[in-house]
Amino acid sequence: MERKVDLCIIGAAGSGLSAAISAAQHGVKDILVLEKMKTTGGCTKMSAGMMAIDSPTQRRFGLHYSVDEAFRDLMKLHNWNCDALLVRKWLKGSGENISWLEDLGLTYDFVTTESCDQSKFRNTHHRFGEWDGHKWIMKHQGPILVKCLMDACRKYGVEIITETRALHLRKDVRGAVVGVEARGPGGPLTVHSGAVILCTGSISSNQQLVQRFYGTDEYKDIRIMAQVPHNTGDGLIMAEELDAAPGRIATLFIGPHNHYPDASELVGMLMRRPQPVKVNIYGERFVDEGLPITEEFGWMQCLSVDYQPGKKCYVIMDQDYINDVEAGKDYMPYRRDNSSMIENPPPFGSSIAVEKGKDPATWRERIIDHFKYEEEAGRARICQTLEEASGYIGCRPDALKASIERYNLFCARKHDGDFLKDPSFLTPVKTPPYYVILGRSGIDTCLGGLKIDNHQQVMKRDGGFIPGLYAAGVMCSGWCNGAYCFFGSEMSFTIWSGRNAGQEAAEYLKANQ
Repeated sequence: MERKVDLCIIGAAGSGLSAAISAAQHGVKDILVLEKMKTTGGCTKMSAGMMAIDSPTQRRFGLHYSVDEAFRDLMKLHNWNCDALLVRKWLKGSGENISWLEDLGLTYDFVTTESCDQSKFRNTHHRFGEWDGHKWIMKHQGPILVKCLMDACRKYGVEIITETRALHLRKDVRGAVVGVEARGPGGPLTVHSGAVILCTGSISSNQQLVQRFYGTDEYKDIRIMAQVPHNTGDGLIMAEELDAAPGRIATLFIGPHNHYPDASELVGMLMRRPQPVKVNIYGERFVDEGLPITEEFGWMQCLSVDYQPGKKCYVIMDQDYINDVEAGKDYMPYRRDNSSMIENPPPFGSSIAVEKGKDPATWRERIIDHFKYEEEAGRARICQTLEEASGYIGCRPDALKASIERYNLFCARKHDGDFLKDPSFLTPVKTPPYYVILGRSGIDTCLGGLKIDNHQQVMKRDGGFIPGLYAAGVMCSGWCNGAYCFFGSEMSFTIWSGRNAGQEAAEYLKANQ
C-alpha cells in the first residue's frame, strides 16, 4: 500500500501530536501520524505537570521569574554543557506552551515546585487540581493533556494510524528524506512525504542502546521506569541508517529508589527522607541526605548515588527514628507556597505512598509490615547490630561503625562537618534494631540519543544536517545533557519541541514546494 502526504510524523505522543497541530496551524494540509501502539499518548499519559517560564498561569498568580533568569540558572546547572541556542529557544517557548494550550482549551490551575519550602524556590511546575476551599488537590496532567491534543488533531484534520510501525526512512538522490517505509495490520506501507518528523520517545526499553550510550553493565540490575513497549529508540535507529549523528544521553534520576513493580512504595519514600544515613558499599557516607528537601534540584542526590560503586547505596535508620515516624514526630517541614496556597507535607513518605484502598492517614502504622516485605525480597534487612548491618551491606564492620560514630558526633554538635546537612535533619543512629534498605540510583527515563540543531534538524556525523528530517521530544539531545533541571522539564521540552518542529517542517515544505 502507498500513501502520499505533505508531512509524515512518526509517534503519536506529546511531541508528535503537538508537531501535527503546529504544522497544521502553519499551513500544512495533509498530515499523517504513524503510531506503532494500539493507542496514542505514550509516556505523556503518565506525566504529572509541565515546567514553564513567564506563563499566563504564573502571571495570574503574580509570579515573576524571567526567561533570562531561568536561562542563567539552567546554564550554570549544566556548566554550559548543552546546546545554548536550543535551550534559550526552549525556555522562551515554554511559557508560550501554556498560552498555546489555553488557545486549545486547556488551562492550568496553579503553579508550584516539588521542593519543600516553596517560598524559597521558583514556582515553575504547572499543575491541574481541584480547590477544596483551602488548598489545591493535585491531579496528574497526562490524560487531560493527551485528550486536549487529540481533540485538536481531530479539529485540524490530522490523520493518525495506530498499530503501524515505521521501519525505515526514504531519501532521494540528494539525500533529503522523502518518506517512510512502515508496516501495519494490512501489511507494508510506503509513505511519500515532503518531510518527516521523528517523535519516537526514549531509548529506555532498548537494552542494546542503553548499554551503548551508558557504556557500563552496572545498569543491568537497575529497572528504568520508562521501560515500556514503545520506548525502543526506533527513530534513532532509522536516522542512524542515514548517517545521523548520535548525541549525548542525560538521565532523569529519581532515587535512591528500587523502582521495581513489586517493591514497597512506602519504603521507597522513606529512602528519600532527609534524616536516615546513606552509605555506599564500603560503609562510607557520601552525600547530604537532605538534598531532596532543601534544594530545588533535589535529584542531585541521585547523581551522587549513581557515582557510587555499583550505582547503589544503603539507607540506615534506627528504632528511635522508626518510632518517631510511626508516631508522626519525625521532623518534616511543611511545604509553604505564597502563591498557589498549597500547604501539605512533601511527598517523601507522605500519604501518596500508601496502598490502594488504604486510609492515607494510617500509612505510618504499616511501616514495619512493609519493611518485612522488603526484607523477604532481599531489598532490606532489620539488623540487631551494626556488625550484622555491615554483613548485609558487604563492608568491613569497623568501616560502618566509624561512619555511624562520626555521623552521631555531627548530630550531637548540630553541625555536619562532612556535607553540611541541614541541622534540622541530623538524627543520630544509636538504638537497635537498625533498618537497612538497599537503594539504587533510580532512573525514570533516558533523555536524548539523537543530535539536532536549534532548528530541530537532524544532524549528520560530518556536521551537516539531513534535509527534510526533524526530531522532537525526549529522543533529542542537547537540551538536557548529563542532568535534569526544573520539575516538569521533560514535558515542557516535549510540547515545545513538537510545536517548533511542526513550524520548522512547515517552513521547509513551503520553501521546497
